[in-house]
Amino acid sequence: MKAAEAMLRQNLPKPVTVGSHAYVVVTNACRKIGEDLLLRIVRLEGVSSSGGDARVGRSGFRDAWPYQDVEALGMRLGVLYRLCQDDANLSHVTDSIISANGFSYKEDEQPPRDSVEEKDPLGSGSNLFNGVHPAGKQPARAPRLVPAGLLNDFILEGLAYSNMHDREEEVVQAHSRTFEWVFAKPESLHEQGNTFNHQLTTWLGTNELGPIYWVTGKPGSGKSTFMRFLFHHQLTQHHLKKWAQGQQVCTAGFFFWTSGSREQRSQTGLLRSLLHQLLSANTESIPNAFPKLWGKLRTMSTKDRIRLTLDWTAADLLDAFQRFVDAALPRMRLCLFVDGLDEFDGDHNALIDFFKNLSIGTHRNAVRMCLSSRPWNVFETAFQNNVPNLRLQDLTYNDMYRYARDRLRMDFPIRDLLRYNAEAGEILINNAIERADGVFLWMRLAVNEMLKISNPGLSMKALTGFLNTLPTDLDQLFTKLLFEGKKESHLTEAAILFRLMTAQETVADFVRNDSANSLTVWEIAFATRQEDDELAMSAVVEEATDDVINHRCAETVDKIRLRFAGLLALHGRQRQGNMRATRFVDPQSGEEDYLNDTGKRVTYIHRTVRDWLMEADGVYNRLVEKAPAGFDPHLRLLRSYVLRLKNPLEEIEHHRRLDEWWEDIALAMTHARYITVDATGLQRQFLNELDKTLSWHWLDKPEDPYDHWARNAFGAYEARMKSSPIWQPFLCLATKFGLYQYVREEVSARARVDKEGGVSDEQRELERADSTPLLAYATEFLCSRKLTIYPLSSPQLVGFLLQNPSRINPGPNDEYTEFATRQPRTPWTALLRHLRDARRRGWIEFYDIGPEGTARWSEIVRLFIEDGGADVDAVVAADIWDPEITARGVLEMLEETYGAVEIRRLRQLMGKTKGKARAK
Repeated sequence: MKAAEAMLRQNLPKPVTVGSHAYVVVTNACRKIGEDLLLRIVRLEGVSSSGGDARVGRSGFRDAWPYQDVEALGMRLGVLYRLCQDDANLSHVTDSIISANGFSYKEDEQPPRDSVEEKDPLGSGSNLFNGVHPAGKQPARAPRLVPAGLLNDFILEGLAYSNMHDREEEVVQAHSRTFEWVFAKPESLHEQGNTFNHQLTTWLGTNELGPIYWVTGKPGSGKSTFMRFLFHHQLTQHHLKKWAQGQQVCTAGFFFWTSGSREQRSQTGLLRSLLHQLLSANTESIPNAFPKLWGKLRTMSTKDRIRLTLDWTAADLLDAFQRFVDAALPRMRLCLFVDGLDEFDGDHNALIDFFKNLSIGTHRNAVRMCLSSRPWNVFETAFQNNVPNLRLQDLTYNDMYRYARDRLRMDFPIRDLLRYNAEAGEILINNAIERADGVFLWMRLAVNEMLKISNPGLSMKALTGFLNTLPTDLDQLFTKLLFEGKKESHLTEAAILFRLMTAQETVADFVRNDSANSLTVWEIAFATRQEDDELAMSAVVEEATDDVINHRCAETVDKIRLRFAGLLALHGRQRQGNMRATRFVDPQSGEEDYLNDTGKRVTYIHRTVRDWLMEADGVYNRLVEKAPAGFDPHLRLLRSYVLRLKNPLEEIEHHRRLDEWWEDIALAMTHARYITVDATGLQRQFLNELDKTLSWHWLDKPEDPYDHWARNAFGAYEARMKSSPIWQPFLCLATKFGLYQYVREEVSARARVDKEGGVSDEQRELERADSTPLLAYATEFLCSRKLTIYPLSSPQLVGFLLQNPSRINPGPNDEYTEFATRQPRTPWTALLRHLRDARRRGWIEFYDIGPEGTARWSEIVRLFIEDGGADVDAVVAADIWDPEITARGVLEMLEETYGAVEIRRLRQLMGKTKGKARAK
């Protein structure tokens, strides 16, 4: 056995310290797995020697190496093998390891098979319910059944999400008479001398062609516009009624959007949207779709129902969708329109199987599914030779002709050219169509550029010559429009816009705020000017005047439209998540309304634009490097929130409704955590100004010396009223948000004031020894951040707090009263409880080689022991799920379960620490 161990150690890859960071990640991951395997081998050696037989029996092997451990090992090794086989993947290895293979927390992750499940306080056995009633008690039963209408609204509101309709509304509307050929008779359809029988009307009106129809086409050919046109057209309903033969037809649509929020590109988003549309039109089917949930809600009290939130999983939604189909289809017909399958952020084969499964069995003739995607291999294999389909670029020649002709005729100088040079005008338009090669997006941009150069002296020769200078390749056209012939100052403004947009996407995704994925004009208006840094500190709170709104918005809209060469668009949200209104509302025409512009969101005009910016060779760096020196988009967006608080668009009202500010607070605080460039130390100033400004808006209680807006961010009202007052709540909140730089500067500054005697007697009287210390907030999310906006605990922040004890953060062994349970704790025993709970809940991965996994929290435990002098003899009290256990027992349990080398080192460290304590 020792020889085998030596051989394994000899052949482990050594850590790489130069070259690709991705390669370092791979080799270090391999080394960690190898070291973990050595621990398993030693464990097996112990099992075999204890029985006096060199062989290990089945039961002994299972105890030493459980199934889920072996299963995880196979998955990890398979990932690393595939990555090493493909050099092209090495540059993306970090993301592949973390996101594709479950090394960070997954929303639908289940606990290990041998773990003890937490008790469901509602007794439902469903993971839809999020939140625990105090002390694990059963909720009180309502004296009467809740009316069905209220439950319908509750479930529909739970299914809805704020940007559920955004992508559909952002899709460009079809130009007049565009796509009308789809409803023409096949014999009348002639495109460039060819006849294309797309058979779509036959598919809509009969069962002859099967349940699925596939729309495909080149990027930018207009697939989403076509799907929106088809989804809403009255003739679509006409043909579907013929198919239904007197039965009700229920339609629903979804538009995937890879540049959008998590829900806009996910399976859960698809199912939530489809279910919301279908159940809104068939509310009587809601109990059938969610029988367990309906049964629990029906007997809940109003108070318990208000406190309940629904955490939808893919499994829950798939089950509900199937239940709806089984219950509804015998009496109706169902037609789905789903656009952009290629923009689904997941396994495309699994998505295809979902739709194929709907098309087979007893419901085959009662379901229609019109699906669109790019002509990727995975979709061509599934659909090209198996279902009726059309290639959009083969059918839009006449549509492009009308579009180009009508748009150009709207300009007076060009209209005159086309009128007096009819033959040359025909040649110009046909040349544009040929160059577009079926890509409607190219035609749209080309026409826009021709309109820009229009002037009374323009000649047809000059216009034709200009058209011929435009590259036919989309990526090359984007490059020409954004970069060529542009002033450096204009490129700088474009770079600022782009970095602000990408920073917002990052933060909105982290805090799981789907509605904030794209910035509004008003948010950008206070983030672009360098000179606004001083204004954020000096301005007083006053309602924004018309002059401020008009000036800021006009300037911002011009930058968006002009500096980004027309590649960005402004969209006003017309429907909120659960509004049961007409699916589409035409935008109102009229003069510029800057107050209305404040809420418009800035998006890319098409997916290909974002793909080009993020993925085309050298484009991202070429644009980003144009940003000014010292520019940090997260710092600017933090400042933007401060200035928007000081320039409210609505009449000022002092109130205590924190939820009205909370989403923006979470975004601003998270932007603060992402700041990397802050040479003048503005982060702390902006955060303190944010605290000060919110306190100004807050309707405080003079009789309560601990009253503060940030205090209301900690737990429910009932918990706060029964718990110890939170001393310095904003600093505590900043610690939960992981703001290392701010906490370090603020704690140090307060320590200096304290040392210099700057703390008044009144302030000292507010100090509470039983308040939760900063260390406890810093380690609250040690192993998982499930369903929270806060980050995982940071070793850097924990290290600082351990090395710099203060009155609000005395040390790891100092006792306080835990906020929610009001039980005695220390930061050290709280940390151990987190580890114990994480094992039970399955939040710790086997062979965890991700940067945010075992290595990170093990480092925090090490810091507690080595730097903080944590009590290795401490005892973690029993609770309703787990018995009492010692600190050493927690580590022993973790090593026994996971066999990770980091945990073995922590146990050894504990032993050394205990030995030193005895020697003293």
